[in-house]
Amino acid sequence: MQTSSFKQRVIRSGLLILSGNAFTQIIRFLSNLVMAKLLAPEMFGLMALANVFIMGLNLFSDIGLSQILIQSKRSDERFVNTVWTLQVIRGWVIWVFSILVACGLYFSNNFQLFPVDSVYGNPSLPLIVVMIGLSPLIAGFESTKIALGNRNLNIKKNVIIALISQIVGVGTMLIWAQFSPTVWALVFGSIIGTMTSTSLSYLILPGKRNYFCWDQQVFDEILHFGKWIFVSSVMTFLSASSDRLLLGALVDAKSLGYYAIASLLIGAFVQLIGSLIHSVGFPALSETVRDNPDGLKKVFYKLRLPFDLVLLFACGFFYVTADTIISVLYDDRYQSVGWIFQILAIGLFEVRYRLAGECFMALGMPKLKGNLIFLNLVCSYILYITLYNLYGFDGAVWAVAGSALSTIPLILFYLKKFNILDWKKELIVLPTIIVGYVAGIIAVRIFNILF
Repeated sequence: MQTSSFKQRVIRSGLLILSGNAFTQIIRFLSNLVMAKLLAPEMFGLMALANVFIMGLNLFSDIGLSQILIQSKRSDERFVNTVWTLQVIRGWVIWVFSILVACGLYFSNNFQLFPVDSVYGNPSLPLIVVMIGLSPLIAGFESTKIALGNRNLNIKKNVIIALISQIVGVGTMLIWAQFSPTVWALVFGSIIGTMTSTSLSYLILPGKRNYFCWDQQVFDEILHFGKWIFVSSVMTFLSASSDRLLLGALVDAKSLGYYAIASLLIGAFVQLIGSLIHSVGFPALSETVRDNPDGLKKVFYKLRLPFDLVLLFACGFFYVTADTIISVLYDDRYQSVGWIFQILAIGLFEVRYRLAGECFMALGMPKLKGNLIFLNLVCSYILYITLYNLYGFDGAVWAVAGSALSTIPLILFYLKKFNILDWKKELIVLPTIIVGYVAGIIAVRIFNILF
């Protein structure tokens, strides 16, 4: 009966997250199309770089607060509110450091440390960074009831909150852009969306409200668990953001804007799948480790099969159809996005292995996930510097796709080490990428005949 209940909760949660995130990504996608008509490419480049700085501050201060709420055997009131107190403190720290980053950018511009036509040299960037820094400050006050809902795979209201917040944030952006088509439409849309999410976490979810609390024993447990989360997060930022950080100093805002839009398109798909992997995979695997550790291998591959089929098909399909998709969605100003989108689609092959990282976290071994990110970090910079020097911007884009695949051998090694690897199930799904490639060719030919 317990197994049946667990399976039902996994399926129900998966469907809720899939439908909720599908709607979220559709809203984001449609708003991006509208905003691309209202705003110039340069504004997307500015916003992309500002978001990189804030993401960096988020990850440099990440000690796994939401993860420990899901993974820990404790869920008492004192434990939960100590975590929440740390979450609030972290939000303030991020905002203070965003001000310091903005000051650094301001004085760098005054002393002309960066090319005037680079994104770093844009005079609006420092203020954008300060304002975007308000989002993690506001999010720091978010109720822990969201994380606890994920822990118990009871996420219906969490999905509703995410959808409402997305609609409010996008609505703010569109209205602002209609009256004032500037980068500030993107900035304040993000802030208002975060405010909505934080408010609704108290208004919609049942249960006691959080309050400030401190328990040294809980803090010590968080530090013990979170030290590897922190290391992993720092390396994740350095790895995932190296392209935009370096390109911000080397190319103009328009080129970075093209790259940002291609990343947004492929990222929307990755985020949809990634949210499922984390929100369903991590709690499900954590519960399996707690209650039925011998069944981990079976649960792991049952969870991964749908991700394998979808991602491998998408990898082949998007690689063929990228140029056609961009020509349909965007005007002539954005046609350079097509080849970037095509190359980034190759990285979808790796996304399905992210469930392995959640599996290592569920086993209480975040160090393994940190090792994977470190390997990706090293490969990213080696490939990026080498290919950029040889082939310029084109080479840098290929480096992003290539580095994404670098961790797969180590993931397979760890799966083998912990007796989780099943070679038959690893190999049997690979032809799906060919099916996607052929489907892409057919789709392009049908489009060319009809239009």
